[in-house]
Amino acid sequence: MWIAKQVARRSHGSDWRSYFLIACVALLAVLLAGASWSAFRSSQDRTAARERQVHTLEIMLEADRLRTAALQQIRGERGFLLTGEERFLEPFDEGRRIAADSYARLLDLSADNPAQQQRLVNMRGEFGTLNTVLDAMVEQQRSGRREEAMFYMRRGADKDAIEAILREIDALIADERSILRERTDIAQMQAEANERYQYLLAVVGALLLALSLLAVFYVRRALAAEHAARRELQRFASTDPLTSLPNRRSFMEAMARSISRSTNDPNRSLSLAIFDIDHFKRINDRFGHPAGDEVIKEVGARALAALRKRDLVCRIGGEEFAVILPQADLETARIACERMREAISSSPIVHGDAIIAFTASIGVAEYEAGDDIDHLMARTDAALYEAKTGGRNQVRLAA
Repeated sequence: MWIAKQVARRSHGSDWRSYFLIACVALLAVLLAGASWSAFRSSQDRTAARERQVHTLEIMLEADRLRTAALQQIRGERGFLLTGEERFLEPFDEGRRIAADSYARLLDLSADNPAQQQRLVNMRGEFGTLNTVLDAMVEQQRSGRREEAMFYMRRGADKDAIEAILREIDALIADERSILRERTDIAQMQAEANERYQYLLAVVGALLLALSLLAVFYVRRALAAEHAARRELQRFASTDPLTSLPNRRSFMEAMARSISRSTNDPNRSLSLAIFDIDHFKRINDRFGHPAGDEVIKEVGARALAALRKRDLVCRIGGEEFAVILPQADLETARIACERMREAISSSPIVHGDAIIAFTASIGVAEYEAGDDIDHLMARTDAALYEAKTGGRNQVRLAA
């Protein structure tokens, strides 16, 4: 989530890093999906191998049961031929019944294997031959033709039939074992491939994580640089580059906020002072513009030092400054501006070989209900004009 937020905040300067980070995360997601799919396939193959093992065991057990039943028929038939006693036909009949059940069960178990189904069809014919031979020999014994029955037994008519059946049973079991080995090998290969894939995923995942962290670092650094540049641009747009005081734009915004607060709270007083440097054109003409710039910077610094921390000193024109004095009535503002005027004119500055003295004239007005910025500034400018025409280097209050 944190990485996603960083990506969402990307800037023009960090586009390629952001897209690289997205690519790393996407590739890691693909690898994780691949690992899940590989694990799923491996699990399926293992399950299929286990199921096939159980299936093969069932077929082998049923095939052994069929083999035993067929041999039981032979033993019962031969016991009857040799002794003539009917009780030996009981295992003979039992073997035939079990053989029929086992054969039906094998047909059901091999339903998904056409080759085994065909082998069982062939086996059914061989069982038919066996049953025909055995039934004939039993009938001969019962009808008193024992010699004929013994003749066929010695010739191995029943033996040939049973051997054909046993060969089919052995082939069926061999095929099932082969299928089981094949499924087991596939499951083993898939498990090994999945294990190798997991190792690869761990290595690639660690690499992608490192690259992602590196990309995040560069994205954050680019964002920080952009943020710093934006702050610097904002500061440049709202600050006078010569004095580092707020410029006219910042003054107008701050003045609007101050008037809004005083409008909402009638008990909250507000005063505005506007002052400029006396005879500033003479200073520029006599000492040069660099000297004039030094005077402007010094006036701003002295004004800022003489006032309260809550007061806002701004440069709003060439040699013109404004001061917002919140929570100050007209008398409080006058005292503060007198202190500022004295600080400004307290001592000259030295510029090169020149000693430059300077003063400032100040006009002050208090906010009155219904005043807007223009009206308040107009009254303050009128007071400044009176300070200029009245002899300069003084503070005049608006009527």
